[in-house]
Amino acid sequence: MSQPQTGTGEILIVDDTPDNLRYLSYLLTDHGYNVRKAINGQLALDAALLDPPDLVLLDVRMPQINGYQVCEQLKSHPKTAHIPIIFLSALANEEDKIQAFQVGGVDYITKPFHAAEVLIRVETHLKLNRLQKQLQVQTQQQNQEIQSRILAEQELQILNQTLEEKIHKRTAELEDSNYQLLQLQTKLEQALLQEQRVNELRADLITTIAHEFRTPLSIITTAIALLNREEHANHDREKIYFHMMNESIKRLNQILQSVLTLAEIDNQETQFTPQPVDLTEICQPLIEHWQQAESDKYELIFINRIDASTPTYIDVALFQEICKGLLANAIRYSPQGGVIQFELSNEADTLVLQVRDEGIGIPVEDQRHIFDRFYRAGNANLVAGTPGIGLGLAVVKQAVERHQGTISVSSTIEQGSTFTVRLPNRR
Repeated sequence: MSQPQTGTGEILIVDDTPDNLRYLSYLLTDHGYNVRKAINGQLALDAALLDPPDLVLLDVRMPQINGYQVCEQLKSHPKTAHIPIIFLSALANEEDKIQAFQVGGVDYITKPFHAAEVLIRVETHLKLNRLQKQLQVQTQQQNQEIQSRILAEQELQILNQTLEEKIHKRTAELEDSNYQLLQLQTKLEQALLQEQRVNELRADLITTIAHEFRTPLSIITTAIALLNREEHANHDREKIYFHMMNESIKRLNQILQSVLTLAEIDNQETQFTPQPVDLTEICQPLIEHWQQAESDKYELIFINRIDASTPTYIDVALFQEICKGLLANAIRYSPQGGVIQFELSNEADTLVLQVRDEGIGIPVEDQRHIFDRFYRAGNANLVAGTPGIGLGLAVVKQAVERHQGTISVSSTIEQGSTFTVRLPNRR
């Protein structure tokens, strides 16, 4: 049988029998180990906590504190929990061995001792303990390396994220600059287009107004000449001539008012000042004026479904332009009369105005252009005595849009039209 190799390490021997202490001390010292001795459990605990050994040889049967209790206390303290403990005992039954391992022992040597067995078991557990410590150190190093890699990856991710954010920010700045350039280009194009349109409208307006003014002025001139020629004409005929002049003058005033209103809106000279109003006080006089007009062919009905408890905010002057324009259009193109309905109502936070007539209607192909300036429907000239230049509904639309509202039309030929205005009710 080969001799055990010389070992290294510090061993604490705990036994209440002095002969056992001397024997084990000599044996282990002769084989190169540093040996410390304790005669009881309390001294062993104090010594181990003061200077932890590399291994403990611990007797089971001792007074006051037995080996199992000493082992439990050593294993419960973080300073000594890692120390391998080999139990020494004359008890060789299975229960004692099982209890030794349960409380934390790594081996169990029965008395009487065999020197070779003691030395082999001691060296084996010291090597295992050293390997375990080396493994822990390697594991810590690996964990540190892993942690360093994780930190490096995190820093790389942060750098990548920072770079991406800078790229994204720069891209957004470039896109914003490009967008602003496109917006500027669009505004310039719109300005040029608007200027071109204004010039075209100005030319059309001058031509149209010149033509339209010539007709009523000719009528006024003719009527005055007839009055001068017929000195003895009866009073009824004079009334007819004066009526012709008054109508022509009214027509001139309407054209001029429409032109001026559009010009003020286009040039933003008309201030938009919404205020809380009583719509009945505004609309009732207007309705009564049209009800007292010279024609008795139509019946004008005013329906007010407005909730009086909710304040209505509108620009009074612009709202009157809307009402007058829609009523004038409904009456003008209802030559056979019928019912004209003027209705006010609420939908959520929206004021709704509807004007319905039973007039000649608007052809389908004309309906999408009916609010364009200087546009007249194809059947407008079929109604005698309704000259116009196509500005009335254009004025209405501009007044609606100043309220940030909408206007639409639904119409059927020979059945009539319904104009619907929706104005947001807000301050």
